[in-house]
Amino acid sequence: MARSFAQDLRTIPNMLSLSRMVAITVAAAVFFAGHYTLGVIIGIAAGLTDYLDGILARRLNQVTKLGEILDQFSDLFFESACILMLVTHPEGPHPMVLFAYLVREFWVTTIRRFLADVQINIASSFIGKLKTNFFGWCFAAYFFHVAHVFPEPVDSIMFWLGVIGLYGGLLWAYISAAQYSVQFIEHYPEALRRLAARDTDEARGRDQGSAPA
Repeated sequence: MARSFAQDLRTIPNMLSLSRMVAITVAAAVFFAGHYTLGVIIGIAAGLTDYLDGILARRLNQVTKLGEILDQFSDLFFESACILMLVTHPEGPHPMVLFAYLVREFWVTTIRRFLADVQINIASSFIGKLKTNFFGWCFAAYFFHVAHVFPEPVDSIMFWLGVIGLYGGLLWAYISAAQYSVQFIEHYPEALRRLAARDTDEARGRDQGSAPA
């Protein structure tokens, strides 16, 4: 028997994923209000739950398709929110960092959705997951710097770790995007064939439905 949306949503890992999105929103609001240290603490706590929900899903045997969707969305939500907070801070990176990140995400999402529409899957790559981890840990270091949580010289170390991690994450992001693009190009002819076959089947069905009895 198929599970309902509500049943899957009420699992512990998925509730944890939802709580992460709420915590990220709260962290951003607190950060933008000028309470940098508190916003950073809430944000880091939210980020750590990204590891916890996957562990719980496997140990509790509560792996669901909804969990996969929520996990992917919360990763994008977390990364976008963190980069937005950083680029709007006087000591943060250039706003083009956010632009470059969004361009990559929009492109990858578009081609994966197009292929998924014809039952062709582009699985997440190791480098794509490496990108996520690079971003996650560099955000912590960069936010420690902008909030000046530690005295010098630790503060400067946090800054450089954040910068290296952020641009390293972008590099991995574009390498993985190139991998996804290669797969998209390889599967494109087959995707068109399946779309044409589907259109033909739909047209035949309409013709049969409109035929006189």
